[in-house]
Amino acid sequence: MSRQTRRSLLAAVGTALTGALAGCGDLDPFSEETPVEYDDDAIAALAGDIPEIPPPVPVQPTDEHVETARERIQTLLDGTDLSRIPNAVVRDVLAREREAARGALSADDDGEPPIRVLPSLTHPRGEAMFVDAGLAAFDDELTEAAVESRRERHHRDAASFLDDYSHVGPAGDPVAAFAEHARITDWARAGARLTEPASHHEYENTVLHVAELAQRLEWGRAYAADARHLHDHYVSTLDDRRDYEERFASVAATLVDDVEAHASPPDWEELTSDFERNVSDTPAERLLEELARSRWIGAQGAVEHHEDGHDVGAILPAMRALAADSAFADAREAVSDGAYSVPESVDPIEAERAAAVKELRSLVDTDPALLARRLAQYAYYPIRNADRSATEGGIAADGRDLYAQYAVANRFATAAPAVVERVGSALRG
Repeated sequence: MSRQTRRSLLAAVGTALTGALAGCGDLDPFSEETPVEYDDDAIAALAGDIPEIPPPVPVQPTDEHVETARERIQTLLDGTDLSRIPNAVVRDVLAREREAARGALSADDDGEPPIRVLPSLTHPRGEAMFVDAGLAAFDDELTEAAVESRRERHHRDAASFLDDYSHVGPAGDPVAAFAEHARITDWARAGARLTEPASHHEYENTVLHVAELAQRLEWGRAYAADARHLHDHYVSTLDDRRDYEERFASVAATLVDDVEAHASPPDWEELTSDFERNVSDTPAERLLEELARSRWIGAQGAVEHHEDGHDVGAILPAMRALAADSAFADAREAVSDGAYSVPESVDPIEAERAAAVKELRSLVDTDPALLARRLAQYAYYPIRNADRSATEGGIAADGRDLYAQYAVANRFATAAPAVVERVGSALRG
């Protein structure tokens, strides 16, 4: 069997749809380029093992707290008899949320570290609250005003936690302290943000409106509670403590200065306009656009966090921007030398994946490991997503896109170790 590239398959659909499927830019449906056909079995065989990324924090949530999160879902779902609701639309929405929450309780997460399991239970806690609050609203036991009162209380608590926050850690390991506080403050700020008044509402129906308000509040409450638990648990493990707030602020300021020039959207046409060859609708174009996008998102996040006074939160996105910028420069040079044209067979795609996996493994082994593990996700997920597309087949498994995704992972993983070492050195002083 054979698979044509996306250009030939979607020519009749039009430029806009084709560009949307590609995830960036517009493809030319009227190109005269001869479509390349790839063997389905060879494409599917691309998927393989990917190096696992160990937990990026030195201290994880306790098993007891994870179990408490599960119990919260179960408690909210107990006794949720939806058959007594006469409105079929309302009943169906509540049923959908209930099934989503139940799915989290039946998920197989054996062997997964608590730092990954706990966040996977945040949205299910909100979904379970949607059902519980919806039924309470139907019974006239919960009103919008009551939810608002809860919201104000939870927001005060979340804001107070951040106002009193201290970046303490082991006296001899500022990197470990940074890694832990980066995760805790991410959760804490999500909690504070989600407990602010909602600016968008999906439902006009009174029951569903109260339910959605309570759901958002539960998401925020869960994030804030998880952050507080992890902070308290982490601090309890420390003997000789030191406050690293000034150190983190100094590192953040330097990194933000280095990336703020990229905090605005790039000129997408200019990215590929000065090559001697036409790279439009090739893996080269997709590669450069994705790396430029990653650089922009990272720089924008770093600047925004820094301006908000969240220095710890500015460091990781700045690292992402620096790695993406270096990867972009190297990729441009490779493209100038003729690399990343439309592959004529699966062989170059397979070789790019092998290189990406090798570089990802090297990145994960880079010191300091806790920083490397955070950057490694930007190489891990392009490989994983491309593998899934290759296995599932269809339009998403177009050879050019797979080649570009593996190239993004390869180039980013190659550039990231230097950034990890630089920031590690700065944090260590």
